[in-house]
Amino acid sequence: MIKYYRITVCIFMLGFLSLDSFSQKFNLPFGDIKSEELSNKPYKPDPGADAIIISDIATATLNYNIGFYVELERDVRIRIVNSNGFDYANIEIPYSTDDNLEGYRASTFNSKNGEKTETIIPKKNFILEKTSTFSRTLKFNFPDVHEGSVIEYSYMIRLDNAVYDLVPWEFQSDIPEVFSSFKISYPEYFIYKNIISGSAINVKSDTKIKESFLFDEWTMVRTTIWYVQDMPAFRDEPYINSTKEHLTGITFELASANLPNSSFKEVTPNYKTLTEKLLERDDFGKPLGTNLKSLAKKITKDKTDDLSRVKKIHEYIATNILWNGVEDFTTSYPLRTILKKEKGNSADINMILIVMLRALNIKADPVILVTRSNGILNQLAAMIQQFNYLVALVTIDGKSYLVDATDPLRPFNELPFECLNETGRLISPDDSRFVDLKNHEAYRTTRDIKISIDPSGKIAGSMNNTYSGYNSYNIRRTVKLESEEGYTDFVKSANSDFNISDLGINNLQDPYSDLILNYNFETSNGAQMQGNEMVFFPSSVLKPIKNPFFSSERRYPIDFGCQKDETFNLHVVIPEGYTISEMPSNSSNKIGNDDAKSEYTYSVTGDELEIKSIFEINKTKFQLSEYKEIRNFYAEYLKKQTEPIVLSKIVNNL
Repeated sequence: MIKYYRITVCIFMLGFLSLDSFSQKFNLPFGDIKSEELSNKPYKPDPGADAIIISDIATATLNYNIGFYVELERDVRIRIVNSNGFDYANIEIPYSTDDNLEGYRASTFNSKNGEKTETIIPKKNFILEKTSTFSRTLKFNFPDVHEGSVIEYSYMIRLDNAVYDLVPWEFQSDIPEVFSSFKISYPEYFIYKNIISGSAINVKSDTKIKESFLFDEWTMVRTTIWYVQDMPAFRDEPYINSTKEHLTGITFELASANLPNSSFKEVTPNYKTLTEKLLERDDFGKPLGTNLKSLAKKITKDKTDDLSRVKKIHEYIATNILWNGVEDFTTSYPLRTILKKEKGNSADINMILIVMLRALNIKADPVILVTRSNGILNQLAAMIQQFNYLVALVTIDGKSYLVDATDPLRPFNELPFECLNETGRLISPDDSRFVDLKNHEAYRTTRDIKISIDPSGKIAGSMNNTYSGYNSYNIRRTVKLESEEGYTDFVKSANSDFNISDLGINNLQDPYSDLILNYNFETSNGAQMQGNEMVFFPSSVLKPIKNPFFSSERRYPIDFGCQKDETFNLHVVIPEGYTISEMPSNSSNKIGNDDAKSEYTYSVTGDELEIKSIFEINKTKFQLSEYKEIRNFYAEYLKKQTEPIVLSKIVNNL
């Protein structure tokens, strides 16, 4: 995705004299293990931790030898607290085939009879494996590992393609880190942007600038050390936007270069100049000038309004061009080549969409964004490497839609869930701005259930489920991958207490229609007989909503991504000879101005009981200060789901 490196290469290949080559010897201390570290005593700040990182230290230097490269040395020490931590003794270090692994070593340290012992891993036990066309992995396992062992490994690597983004660093792991530091040195000819993610307040830094001989002259070299102490383990939580957003770390991006005997060169722009720079690029601005007018007119020849034309163009592209799974905001080939190959990345496909719509005089512009798994877009610093996707902003009769054509199973105005990531950047010569990444995406389900209970407690009935939004998309995708028969087997497996028959799926091929799933069912695990009483739990025929917020505390905001809406109507025919003796009361609950709301209502007409339920999450993001409220909201609804209905046999006293 990061293609500005091609620009920087032109700047760097200037024939300057080399820096002194980085020493091939390890510079970081190795094996300096304190006796108190060789124990299996629990880590006081986190007594439940199976292992802890005593230290994770790295130094990186930007060097020059014919071309620029980064020399990285890293040393890691881990204490194994108990047997559950033994997995941390299996190490894998991935790196690019363009990089050069210059050295590595590893040892296990134990305390025996009060003395420190070292078990060195011999070179023959290190495995270098080519894991893909562009990557390799160094693998090794530590021997002689026990509770209380300290394992340590170091490696040095030359990164030839790291000038643009240096070395991203993570200060946090899934186990606690006592100390983590990253030191980077580079000449002040270069200006780097940096972004700290996660707990930025815990990251300290110290910068020193000193004079050094470089390119046959004295220049200033900037050295900054970033470090944290006592960093708690990262714990994943339900409904977080992404691990990357909350994991404490730092990323870099080259902003500009001002080398001797060379004019100043802005490598990555700010937001004011971003549009201009992108529209100048061969893989962004140039494709927008592709002439696809004749094809666009041919596809839409029988359509008389713009909305129909947009749908038809979207359908044609999504059906005829296969998305190769690559997320990008720039094109990989000329658009005509993509049409011929019938395969492309997300930018290829959506650029074709934009060009065709423009050919029909429909306003369409690219929006570049960051997908959810890559964190939130930084609106203060225009770091090019953060962008990894492109969609179209299409305007019809004054109404705007965000459109993606990578999947024929989605309607034109429904973005992939991964794209619902707060804001993106509209790229337009006269209207560049941040835009909200949403149409009206939602998860929606409505269940209509009719059941009868016989005097023995057995239940028979019919289920009619209506799915819309992402729920209907997910089913269509499952059917496409597994077939209708496969999905039918899944439904039966998920409802193993039911004997399901006459299952049917309607509107499967039409992404603009609600998908309807219906079937008949029977179950002997229905109402429970207790003497003259029959106890019926409505949850026995419903799939209860579970409370994902079981923890009493939370570290990160809640991000649902989009609205969630589940409604059910349950009609129960009361068995002959019985009457309702106990029934839960009606209830309603909400947060804020309908940020979330739920309702349960019960009514009886003749021999029929009707139960209606509404559960809605309307606000997509809740802050930590709102966690207790949303947790209690779920808990109250969950409690309501478990309330029984008691039917009593009518006794004739005559």
